[in-house]
Amino acid sequence: MEERFVVLGGKRVRYLIGGEGKPLVLCHGFISSGEEFGGRFAALACQRTLIAPDLPGNGQSDPLGVRHTAEAMAATVWALLAHLGVRSFDLAGLCLGASVACAMARDDADAVDHLILHTPLLGEALIRPQYRWQVRILASRALWPTVVWLSRQRAVSDIYKRLAIEGKDVDPHTADVNYLNQRRADPRAAREWINDALGRQDLELVRSRSKPTMIIVPEHDRLVNVDRLREMVAPLGNVELVVDGQGGHGWSPDAVGRHLAAMRLALAD
Repeated sequence: MEERFVVLGGKRVRYLIGGEGKPLVLCHGFISSGEEFGGRFAALACQRTLIAPDLPGNGQSDPLGVRHTAEAMAATVWALLAHLGVRSFDLAGLCLGASVACAMARDDADAVDHLILHTPLLGEALIRPQYRWQVRILASRALWPTVVWLSRQRAVSDIYKRLAIEGKDVDPHTADVNYLNQRRADPRAAREWINDALGRQDLELVRSRSKPTMIIVPEHDRLVNVDRLREMVAPLGNVELVVDGQGGHGWSPDAVGRHLAAMRLALAD
């Protein structure tokens, strides 16, 4: 993957690009970077031209001058695609990046063909209550400065993520990359993005789509209410739900392999 930078609307945007074929746009998750999707799933480059931006306020992309909602961040991705001359593409989003992907699919249904949502937060009823309350408390205006400081203490960060988010099944390289991204993420952008995620109602977008849609979620994910998701998606003939029975929210090489295989099958249609 080639690293590139471009200035869009006065803001610097970093992105990774590589591969061949129809474009596949990859929207990374919370306080991360293009490597999160583009690196793990680089094997998709044999099927698609991968475009993996650092979303505004994340990685090496500048924060926005406005509130960091999924719609505002999607507008930056649209500007990048216009810069690249891309008009039709497949689209994937991871966790909070899935909300950005849904905003893009809502903006222009004709432009987005395959839509792949990995551990998406599609609505309040589909988020585990303990995670909802955790975010509401930690992302409050009073506590957020302390949360930011603690997130930049490696030992504290690792313990919190292991106990509350990812579980123990995370490889050391992933932990190192995630910690680097935490340290360089813009605090205002992070708080605005995660608060926006709690209020999303993106299941309606998924229901309304006529084009191929895949949702990938681990059985033991600590953010997504998987049982409720099964109930809500079961009647939808346009959605393929892939539940990985062997993992949680954290990444391991084995989990990447399983999820990569599902994505490759979906994009082979």
